[in-house]
Formats: sequence, C-alpha cells, structure tokens
Amino acid sequence: MASIEMHSFTRDMQPLMEESANNFTEEKVNTAFGAIKVSIYGDRNDPKKVPMVTFHDLGLDSESNFQNFFQFVSIAEFADKFCIYNVNAPGQEMDAQPLPENFTYPTMDGIAKTIESVADHFKLNQFIGFGVGVGANVLLRYAAQNQNRVIALVLVNCCSGKSGWVEWGYEKWNTSYLRKVGMTKFTVDYLMWHHFGRNYDRCSPDIVRQYRVFFQHLPNPNSLAEFIESYIQRTPLPISRDGTTGVQLKVPVLQLVGAGSAHVEDTVEVNTKLDPAHADWIKISDSCGLVLDDRPDAVTESMMLFLQGLGYFPTLNVMKMTKKMQETQNGGFAAVASSANEC
Repeated sequence: MASIEMHSFTRDMQPLMEESANNFTEEKVNTAFGAIKVSIYGDRNDPKKVPMVTFHDLGLDSESNFQNFFQFVSIAEFADKFCIYNVNAPGQEMDAQPLPENFTYPTMDGIAKTIESVADHFKLNQFIGFGVGVGANVLLRYAAQNQNRVIALVLVNCCSGKSGWVEWGYEKWNTSYLRKVGMTKFTVDYLMWHHFGRNYDRCSPDIVRQYRVFFQHLPNPNSLAEFIESYIQRTPLPISRDGTTGVQLKVPVLQLVGAGSAHVEDTVEVNTKLDPAHADWIKISDSCGLVLDDRPDAVTESMMLFLQGLGYFPTLNVMKMTKKMQETQNGGFAAVASSANEC
C-alpha cells in the first residue's frame, strides 16, 4: 500500500480543494462553550449541495482525522453533491489556544449541542453526519434528540455505552499524565490502541509510524485531557431498537469498523440498539481500526452504495470508481481527480 503522509498539508493540497480555492473557508461558531472552529469545503451557497457535518476522534482534529480520506475519494463527484462542514470539539484543533484555567469542558451531551449551534449558524435544515470514534458518539447522541434534522449517519468505531472499568482507569491515568507532564509514551500508546487496535501489523507500517510521530507532538495536552475526561464520563446513548428503553432511531445509519479495531464489539452493541430496517453494519476485513486511512477504497465503496440507497449519486458506477481508486493507491492521488468524470 502506498504511504499516506500524516504531516500538515499546504492550503492548496487540502481535501476537496482541487474544486476551487475559493470554496475553502474557516469560521468560528459561537456556542454555549465558547467559539469552535469549523472548516468548510464546497460552495455552501449552492442549494444543490447536501450538507455533510463531520466530527473527529480523540487526539485528532477535523482536518487530521478526515483529510487523507477526502483526498482519496472521487473529488469531482463528491464535491459536486456535498458541502463538508468539519467541526472541532472545543480546544481540539491543532492551532487552538490553550483553554482558560477556569474553563468548564462540556459533557458529551454538551458537545452534541455544539452541533446544533453549527447547524443553526450555517442555517442547515438537514445534513448527513459523518463521525469517527468519539465523533461518532457525538453525532449519534445529537441525532437521537434531533431526528428531523439528520438525513443519515455514517459512523466509524462507534460506542454507545458508558466506559468500562478498564477503559475508565486507563483513561484516568492518561488525563493525569497529560495535565501534569504532557504527552508521554503511555498516552501515545493509548491513542495508538484507540485508533489502530492491538494488531498494528494489519495496517501499513508507514501509517503507524506517521501517526505515532503525530501523537508525540500534539500541541495542547491539557485540552486533550479535558476531551478524554468528557468521553470517559459519557452516559449511555438514549436509544433502543424498539423504543421501549430509549428513542427509536429512524435515521438511516451506516456503521463501519475495521476487523482489527479495538471497537468491533462496541459497534455490534450499537447495532443491537438500531432498527434493522434503517441500519447497516460493515466490518472491513484486512484493516486496522483506522479504516479511513488504511482502506479508503472500501470505506468509499460502502459509503457511496449506502448514499445511493438514499437517492444520491444515482448514475455513479461505484464499482468502477472503486477499482480506479485501488489502482490510484499504487499510482498517485492525481489519477482519482482526473478520472472521476469518467465514472
């Protein structure tokens, strides 16, 4: 597999930026927990574009979590249909200032409410949610209370329950180290497990190395500690398959998880709480937990077919596009953009 660099991308190499440099913007959105950064890709004034809101996982921000994947999908086709709103949790973007000492970090329910602030700010009547790990929990938590505003959800490595004792203890140690010492090997190892699972050999050695270096140099350990603390104190999601012990979710949901992920059982548990008529669960073989980077072709194929079932990309030959993407992994990213219109 071709290596995918984790280092910062220049502005003209950002995901979806090939469409037009004028279609990338950043805004600060005021919420009950201060201003949060949102990066927008695509023409948000085009009524034909469907809004897609993304939310990132621990140790990453909206750019580092999704940039590799969005560079790999068919830019012309994807940007033609969607406007992407990449949302950051408070203080988690790489260029964020340290949180004030008296700042009270939001709970997971509070973080979910920032999605409402973003949707209101950009006047998004409905949108598709795309979340990874903690971000998947945030978007599912939001959707449970705002079903009329969510068209569909694409969730990677999602967990619906509260943290177990082992997870709670492990993450408590990490928050303590982050606040007192900063980034340590212990915390880096935890983040590697959270994203990759235990079997690193399932994933490209280049990707593993690049993420380890990336985590070693995270700029705001105290802010990360607050984010982790909020996640380990999470309450179970208030959803149930039949509506007897929680909200019955009618929003279509696509769940994706790598076969080597540490969160396979978590996603299975989520699936038991979803209506089978509106839910798909896919385990991607030969992949670690970081499926967006490790198997972008498989993720894209699953995602495109799911969205086609909802009425998007009706004329797109997904199998042909996926084949070209697989060839691109050995031939360079530029081939995707140049061949997208042929699909």
